[in-house]
Amino acid sequence: MAWKLLSTMATKVFTLFIFSFASGIFVSSFIFLSPLPAALIAVVGLALLVDKNAFFIALAVISFGLGVLRYDIKDFHEVVEPESAGIITSEPEEKENSKKFVLKSDNGEKVLVYAPLFSSIQYGDRVEVEGELEPAEKYLSRDDIYYTLSFGDVRVLERNEGNPIKSALFKIKNNFIEQINKILPEPESGLLSGLLVAGKGTLPKNLLDQFSQAGIIHIVVLSGFNITIIAEFIRKVFRSRTAALLGIILFVVMTGAQASIVRAAIMASIVIWGKLIGRGYSASRALVFAAFLMILINPKIMVFDRSFQLSFLATLGLIYFMKPINAKLHWITERWKIRETVSQTLATQMAVFPLLLASTDTFSPLFLPANVLTLLAVPYTMLVGFLAILVSYLNILVALPLTYLTHLMLSWILLVAQLFGSF
Repeated sequence: MAWKLLSTMATKVFTLFIFSFASGIFVSSFIFLSPLPAALIAVVGLALLVDKNAFFIALAVISFGLGVLRYDIKDFHEVVEPESAGIITSEPEEKENSKKFVLKSDNGEKVLVYAPLFSSIQYGDRVEVEGELEPAEKYLSRDDIYYTLSFGDVRVLERNEGNPIKSALFKIKNNFIEQINKILPEPESGLLSGLLVAGKGTLPKNLLDQFSQAGIIHIVVLSGFNITIIAEFIRKVFRSRTAALLGIILFVVMTGAQASIVRAAIMASIVIWGKLIGRGYSASRALVFAAFLMILINPKIMVFDRSFQLSFLATLGLIYFMKPINAKLHWITERWKIRETVSQTLATQMAVFPLLLASTDTFSPLFLPANVLTLLAVPYTMLVGFLAILVSYLNILVALPLTYLTHLMLSWILLVAQLFGSF
């Protein structure tokens, strides 16, 4: 009994600390508070600890002050104009008429560069850029980027100057995508690449618009859905949760460590670690801990990273809305996981709908049938597609049956996107 009371008290203290800490970060995202007021707030909280009856108020005040202070530390930056030479620290991403990458200049400043589309550049290249620097949008400060350079001339000075592990993982990913392009035509190859390792970066803009208008853009945004499938596959193949944990870490690095995939990776890692040491698992606590860890590392993602916000809200919807919705949908068959898919879709859409509408002014009234028709096929498409690629490395002809089946399933997803995206 005493242990249960102690556990309940610890949960309340932890929850209050995180909520107050996050509140300090949220307020600081809109109102500038220098480190001195932040420290004074924390000191006032410490003074309140003298009164035992004011413990929770004191904790809230201290946590709020620490949140403001953490944001100030992240936001502290002396604006220095970047030097023209530096190293490419992100994988170049192809846009319609340019290549986008992050350059870390020799003086440590980061620049978001838009180079000509056919520039022969890659991660780890030491380059020299020429062009006009412009102040970056505020949201880019979450990645310590304060300048952008559009349509700059890029000259490669040296190769392979980046992190060797990250470079190797990028090469594996690009080789994987090349193999997909060998066995599948566009746009099916781009969709499979997006589902497995590349996210929405491999799909053309018109197709992305169709996915967005149909309300199924989330299937090509690497997230917990992909992490779950991949982690389970690795665990079954190697019969090891440790291997699954390592696979998750490597996958996150290889895919660029987006907020949604990092959040999902932290949650999946908590589940696996809990099972390794024989401890129980609470999805809501894991989500709160994952979010807290992420904003502790980078407090600016709380307000300036839409991917983080949508990922958090969608998971919250699954945790709290899915079971009640599923109970109300008893008239829907459970065959082929149709009821589960409908419940998941409604739960996540209920949670993210206000934010999506506020940020995009776009809503698909047919999102439910579009999601049901695609989500049922996605896990099998990923699995069969992955096997087809592995077999094709050995022999493309032997992989043909799997390739045809993958093409058929990808074509179905594309057909649903085009059909429902046209409304």
